[in-house]
Amino acid sequence: MTARGGTLRVEDLSEAERRVWDAFPLGEEVDFTVGEPENVDPAGGATWGPERTVRARVIATLLMREETPRSHRIPAIRIKGARITERVNLAYATLRHSARFLSCYFERDPSLYWTRCSQLGFNGSHLPGLSGSNAQIDGHLRLEGCVFTGLVELRGTQLAGSLTLSYARASVTGLAIDCDRLQAGRGISAIGFSSTGHVRFSNVKASGTVVMSDARLSAKGKALTLDGLVADGSVLCKRMVVSGMVSVRNARIAGLFSFGGTRIDNPGEMAFRGSRITAEGGLYLGGGFSAAGTVRLADSRIDRELNLEDARLTQVDGDALQAEDLQVEGTLDAHNLDARGRVDLTQARIAGSLHLNGAHIDGTRPSTTGLDSSRLVALDGDGMTIGGGLSCSDGFRAEGAVRLADAHIGTFADFTGAQLSNPSGQALDAAGANIGRGLQCGHGFTSEGELTLIGASIGRHLDFDDATLCAPDGKALAAWQLEVRELYLRPRRTPEGVIDLRHARIGVLRDDPQTWGPHRQDGLVYDAVDPVLPPARRLDWLKLDEDGYAPQPYEQLAATHRRLGEDARARTILLAKERQRRATLPLYARAWGLLQDVTVGYGYRPVRAALWFLALLALGTVVFAMDAPPRAEAGKGPAFNAVVYALDLLFPLIDFGQEKSFQPIGDGQWVAYGLVLAGWVLVTTIATGITRAISRQ
Repeated sequence: MTARGGTLRVEDLSEAERRVWDAFPLGEEVDFTVGEPENVDPAGGATWGPERTVRARVIATLLMREETPRSHRIPAIRIKGARITERVNLAYATLRHSARFLSCYFERDPSLYWTRCSQLGFNGSHLPGLSGSNAQIDGHLRLEGCVFTGLVELRGTQLAGSLTLSYARASVTGLAIDCDRLQAGRGISAIGFSSTGHVRFSNVKASGTVVMSDARLSAKGKALTLDGLVADGSVLCKRMVVSGMVSVRNARIAGLFSFGGTRIDNPGEMAFRGSRITAEGGLYLGGGFSAAGTVRLADSRIDRELNLEDARLTQVDGDALQAEDLQVEGTLDAHNLDARGRVDLTQARIAGSLHLNGAHIDGTRPSTTGLDSSRLVALDGDGMTIGGGLSCSDGFRAEGAVRLADAHIGTFADFTGAQLSNPSGQALDAAGANIGRGLQCGHGFTSEGELTLIGASIGRHLDFDDATLCAPDGKALAAWQLEVRELYLRPRRTPEGVIDLRHARIGVLRDDPQTWGPHRQDGLVYDAVDPVLPPARRLDWLKLDEDGYAPQPYEQLAATHRRLGEDARARTILLAKERQRRATLPLYARAWGLLQDVTVGYGYRPVRAALWFLALLALGTVVFAMDAPPRAEAGKGPAFNAVVYALDLLFPLIDFGQEKSFQPIGDGQWVAYGLVLAGWVLVTTIATGITRAISRQ
């Protein structure tokens, strides 16, 4: 008999080796722990004596020799509690029999490089490493409970069965487990596995389930690499504790991909690098999942659901979650998410709804000095598309801006009771957002910082009832060019800051006079206001405009009353508009305007002109009745009539023949001149006022 390392003679075998030799044809187990219960742990295998020592050449010889099965017994090596000396070198060999080493101690790392065999097991053994790259194993490779003090290299290994590393331990500096390009026909199990070195499962193909739940991994830099992993089943990495980075780039998982309850600590660096993941059964990062360091899901596609419920993400000087261009075919559930650092969902596409109820996102950066606090962002959803709704209620809090600029939300965006804080900048930026039904920012909603809805389009209603809006040095609400069917602007108290509704288009504006404050509304268009107040109250509202006088707000309010059939109120408002306009004119124009106001109310008070006319007519009639003027030519003209004569003086457009026939003298002459002048003034102002009124209608 010849083995690697020289010729092996049966008579040269030790008693322990002879036991293995004799048991091999029958496939029986040789248990060297019998009678030595205190020496079962293979960690102390270096001290085991010759009675428990087997040379590697004996094992190699048996595994490669031809052996005819005896009856129903299949030849195999089954050893428990032995010390294996020399190196088990099976490189390039084709093994005809299976081997199982249970709780054995290996002095050197076995070599299975390009080996082909049926099945191998090292459960509970102590190994200084394992070299098995490109091996082909027709069954399982069992390493359950093993202790490794050197590299386990399984690069390109092909397993028809499964790889089992459950409860194994690797105490290695640097790369501990290298399974790059490994193929496992029945999956991988590493439940409770622990390692102090890098574990690499990159480009692995697993036809079954991959389970690493309850693993404990620690390494400087990368602790676990699953890049390029392709799994036909689920990948379960629940309740792991990882110190270092978990990398999952370009992985494709057909079943559920779960890190529920896992804790990853890599502060200041990338904790979970999961860009370009395809998780067809959903990705679960909830159930107490926590990461100190950035979680990256950029460009990933998640079918069904992305779950971040109760997750805790911490990256105080950067992004807690990077998920730009993320695609979720179902719902993104982040109830009670606690994120210290920015949550980046820019350009994300979510077919279902985004739930952030009860979440707390803190975008402040306390350790960074000199940072412009107005640029701090808590939730960045610029350009995001949500097929369903966005829920940020039930105690949702954000320190830093919530950005939804140019976002598309299919149904509702609900911020009921939410607390947004970014005092030096924007609390909510939804400029250009398109929200299918409504935006709820009421019933306890609090905003410290500007709310920006510039150019936003909201299908039904925008609700600020019982809200608190606070931006003392700026705009509490910047909503010019907003389009919404119904605006509820009845906050808990008067907003601190300007309400800017310039050029907005609103169906029904519902407000509360008790909370009116500084605002800007030039170009604001609405169909109705609620409540409908007397003009004097609404005029007080218009006078609060920060831009001062502008004609459009008055005309808009008047048009609203006119649609209700309240023409008298409309004329009152338009008269107030002219009076406000007069204050902006030069002195001569103000004088002319005052004359129009006194005489005809700028055309909106025609009765006032009639009263002036009748008063002057009565005055002229009395004066000339008491002191009739002499005829201009004796014996010519009609008989004198004081009423008609005064009317002829006052109304220059019609000649009644009285003014030409009589020429007053003395004081009567001055009265006549006054009536003529007053008549021209009345006619001119009436014509001007009526023309203006008609043109505005």
